[in-house]
Amino acid sequence: MRWLLILLVSCMAVTVCGCHQDNDEYMTVATVRLDGGEGVRIERVQAMAHFTNLNSRHVTSTANFDGAEVQVVLLRGAYQVLVEGILSYVDADGKRMVRSFRAVSDYVELAGIGTSQAKMDIILLD
Repeated sequence: MRWLLILLVSCMAVTVCGCHQDNDEYMTVATVRLDGGEGVRIERVQAMAHFTNLNSRHVTSTANFDGAEVQVVLLRGAYQVLVEGILSYVDADGKRMVRSFRAVSDYVELAGIGTSQAKMDIILLD
């Protein structure tokens, strides 16, 4: 009887220690910040950002800009990022301008646990 009790306690200990919850975080909050260069202060962005996962080719799009930043929840990984639209900015001379722009990157790593950040340079179109 004593051996049966020891066997049951041992089995319970193995079961309790063997059962653990994997806490893998597959998603990240990706923040992409647009950079206009030295002396340029971006005030407002009206654009569409497209995030293409390079592994699965899944595309996530958003237009939810806050100033020069956009945040989106994505599966962690490598992305191609395309941002196109119009922005309002103040240049180095203090003049307020509104112009069309594009920002493109063929490889952005958004793989941080919890949050990921990237900076993209803008290309003024007109």
